[in-house]
Amino acid sequence: MNTDTSHVNLLRRRLLLGSLGGCAAALAFPAQAQEAAWPNRPLRLVVPFPPGGGADVVARILAAALTDKLGQNVWVENKAGAAGTVGVTYALQQAPDGYTMVWCTPAAQYLAPRSVRYDPVADFAPVSQTVAATYLLVVDPKLNVQTVPELIAAARAKPGSVNYATAGTGGQGHLMGAYFNLLAGTDMTMVPFTGEGPALAGVMGGQVQTAFLSSAAALPQVKAGKLRAIGMSSAQRLPGIPTDIQPIATSLPGYDVTAINYIAMRSGTPKAIVDRLSRLINEVLTMPSVRDRISAVGVVPQGSTPEELERRVMAERAKWSDVLQKTQIVLE
Repeated sequence: MNTDTSHVNLLRRRLLLGSLGGCAAALAFPAQAQEAAWPNRPLRLVVPFPPGGGADVVARILAAALTDKLGQNVWVENKAGAAGTVGVTYALQQAPDGYTMVWCTPAAQYLAPRSVRYDPVADFAPVSQTVAATYLLVVDPKLNVQTVPELIAAARAKPGSVNYATAGTGGQGHLMGAYFNLLAGTDMTMVPFTGEGPALAGVMGGQVQTAFLSSAAALPQVKAGKLRAIGMSSAQRLPGIPTDIQPIATSLPGYDVTAINYIAMRSGTPKAIVDRLSRLINEVLTMPSVRDRISAVGVVPQGSTPEELERRVMAERAKWSDVLQKTQIVLE
């Protein structure tokens, strides 16, 4: 009797476990099937800037290479406005199904103004870094300043007399100047322009004395003798920058700014899709044809895992939050 009862109970447990396992498999199957089938239609990469800019050029290079890797078209959709936050807002409103990527810059996430309609941390699923770039500290060649120490001395001698051009209030160039003032004990005055091109023209035309400009924009003018570069923003030398341009940190210890661009998706996107896309982006960035085309526009191809990108973004967010607090700059 006891033997029969034990046998029946064992059979019941096996049937129950089998039933539960079947339910779990049934519940997991739709998600697994969705991820396994990805992608089965075209993807879009939202670039939150106008066509023709540096970010747009690099994004289109990557989109073309990813199209070949994925076997599905990856098309670039430009949604410009408000230093990139309009396009980011649009991308984060799309379904988290793995078919919408967004090209991110500092202004979109860790330098996002308080007025954005998304959470600068919680709404993003980091995918991969794409490029790294340095900025050049340039001066009007007619200005009697040859080095960073000479610029610091001139700015300290007459506080407020030295001004620097930026592509707009709250942008990367503005905050790099504020960071410089903070570490150097200077009081250079920020002069906002409507974009990097006008800021560049402002320095070359003698309207302002100096500026922090992307290497892609400034280097051709430096090589043509229309601007003098007295320092680079990154403490580590990046390829393509002439060896006579030294890091600002050589004269101003602690100054280190390397601008990054990266790809993200909306949070909630299946991790298997995020991880696969990250691996594909990193593979594409190692292809010689892609690396050569990206390097030609003055930036360095540089990928990452989603976890590495998340750590980098959070570290940059903490760094710039501290700079904003100490300089009392409010990003509205």
